[in-house]
Amino acid sequence: MGAARSGLAAARLLKRHGLDVRLCDRAAADPARAAELAELGIDARFGADDAQLLAGRDFVVWSPGIPLSHPLAAAARAAGMPVLSELEIGYRFARAPLLCVTGTNGKSTTTDLAGALLRGAGVPAEVCGNIGRAICDVVERVGPGGALVVEVSSFHLETVELLKPRVAAWLNLTPDHLDRHGTLAAYGALKQRLFARQDERDHSVWNADDAEVMARRTGRAQALEFSTRHEVAAGAHAAGGELRLAWRGSRETLMPVAELRLRGAHNLSNVLAALALVLPLEPPRAALRRVLAEYRGLEHRLESVAVIDGVEFVNDSKATNLDSMAVALHSFREPVVLIAGGRDKGQDFGTAAELARRHVRQAVLIGEGADRIAAAWNGVPMTRAGTLGEAVERAFEIARGGSNGTGTVLLSPGCASFDMFRDYEDRGARFKAEVERLRHKEART
Repeated sequence: MGAARSGLAAARLLKRHGLDVRLCDRAAADPARAAELAELGIDARFGADDAQLLAGRDFVVWSPGIPLSHPLAAAARAAGMPVLSELEIGYRFARAPLLCVTGTNGKSTTTDLAGALLRGAGVPAEVCGNIGRAICDVVERVGPGGALVVEVSSFHLETVELLKPRVAAWLNLTPDHLDRHGTLAAYGALKQRLFARQDERDHSVWNADDAEVMARRTGRAQALEFSTRHEVAAGAHAAGGELRLAWRGSRETLMPVAELRLRGAHNLSNVLAALALVLPLEPPRAALRRVLAEYRGLEHRLESVAVIDGVEFVNDSKATNLDSMAVALHSFREPVVLIAGGRDKGQDFGTAAELARRHVRQAVLIGEGADRIAAAWNGVPMTRAGTLGEAVERAFEIARGGSNGTGTVLLSPGCASFDMFRDYEDRGARFKAEVERLRHKEART
């Protein structure tokens, strides 16, 4: 169910293994995609998502982007058919151990960095899941001596059954996706499912600085922790300007924090989480130091795009909730011109009003969430833009109109992207394209 990235990956994998696969999506068929599926022998039904499609099926693979309140999911469950995530399918085909990362914020950076740390240590590792490629697209590339490093969302965890990661990390918990999950308690309970089937041979990683996470510790795995504030019994922490590891009863200093290339205090927490995640695979410490000294971070996460006439443009399209936006705003010394808005996920924008008054010189609002943000942010200068291109141009004029003619334009929407874009990556790519267009325009004047 769902012919986007994860649905297509699951369909291809299952077909390769001889299953009779039917793929459905309520959207109209893309001709190239339909032709590819027909050539593979996959029964693709576009423009359809009704319960009749379940005829002759044994189980359903459910796209994480589609709520389980959909009638097709209800019909499948009423008929006693398993409804499984693409992550669950990937796990069942995996030969390599899974290292899974969940949380509200920081998942992508932590997952990507953990993959880089393992590859730097000579471990064949594929980074997949909610970041980049679907697990079903890469699962057969990695043998028992490698690792699958998987970013796991709460949407994935709604439909897992046997998933049992070798190592699982929970980074943080703040209100998000409440339009789908309803309450923080329900959202947190889904995160706990990542640890439910682990046993004493596995490891779990917990953010010792997050009270909401620590209150929900669960499972039978050997526990590791990470902290930017205090020493941990096992895992990774920062103290005295150093990264320190605690593993199998020994303690060691890895390297100075100052040698990291990642920007912001939030990324120190991500680094520590990634270190704790890979510790059970025993990577050489020299390899860890080398990778950490070189790693620059992810596209679309506080990514410096260009400087035009003294104005820096920063792409933080990955900030799809208010906590991610707050992390971004705290990363700049001077107030920024903020481009914000998009699909509202049921957040209370008023909780970010005081932060915006301190850190936002002026807001340029876009998308469906613009009205609610404007109503909640009293005292914050703001304007509206109908398109991202218009927002970039307005933000540029505001930024260079400051007292010193310089400033920062930050795209950190605090909302989902689906009202105007395919996903946050599409939004970030469009932002970069608009900045590039502006750069060429300014070069001609």
